[in-house]
Amino acid sequence: MIAVILAAGSSYRMRPLTDHMPKGLLPICGRPILGQILDNITTCGIEEALFITGYREEMIKEFVRTYKPHLKARFVTNEIYASCSDSVSVFKTRGHTGDQDILLIDSDQWFYPQVITKLLEADQPDVIAINCKDVIDEEAVKVVLDGHYCVLEMGKPVEIAKAAGEAVGVRKFSPAFMEKLYTVLERRVMKEGILDQVFECSVQEMLEHGVPLYAVDTSEWPSIEMDTPEDYRRAQAWIAEYEANL
Repeated sequence: MIAVILAAGSSYRMRPLTDHMPKGLLPICGRPILGQILDNITTCGIEEALFITGYREEMIKEFVRTYKPHLKARFVTNEIYASCSDSVSVFKTRGHTGDQDILLIDSDQWFYPQVITKLLEADQPDVIAINCKDVIDEEAVKVVLDGHYCVLEMGKPVEIAKAAGEAVGVRKFSPAFMEKLYTVLERRVMKEGILDQVFECSVQEMLEHGVPLYAVDTSEWPSIEMDTPEDYRRAQAWIAEYEANL
């Protein structure tokens, strides 16, 4: 198992907080978001990580090497991070993960190690974490499930009324699933030049062609994606209250 952490974006929606540092290095409760992610993966026994970097990548590299010096960390640069979605970053992982399962993680997601544990314990090889909550954010990647937690649809355009919950930015994918995803991304990104669509659009295409993907509900542990300063302030208050009650 290798953790793949997407950390290339400039996070322009988070400015001015990200004028001088990547979003993943913003602190919550005295610990950078990326530090929490690294603690999560090592707590779960994952010793190798691949980082897709771009914006202020030297700050990411220095932090990782200092914070987790024993982690087998490798870095791949997404040179066009400022003009593309995460589809390019995901495609950049091709050839760098070997024949291993991957844990694909967004670097702007605060979550807890139990989310990873639940994914690793799932019987299915390809699983995403979802948060099944009463109020679903219109901007979230929404997920539609059948009665067996098989994913039927996923993406921001999904109607809230149909959605079982929001995708958490943590997924477990097998090498076979990734090869199918690389094939779709190669066509969409390299041949068709579609750079502005998130990688879930390619996953949705795979779902429509019968590639199975499942979900696990990790709502019992808080998780929050941060896209704006308002998100960040809400996360600071929420996580501080949660950790005070642990």
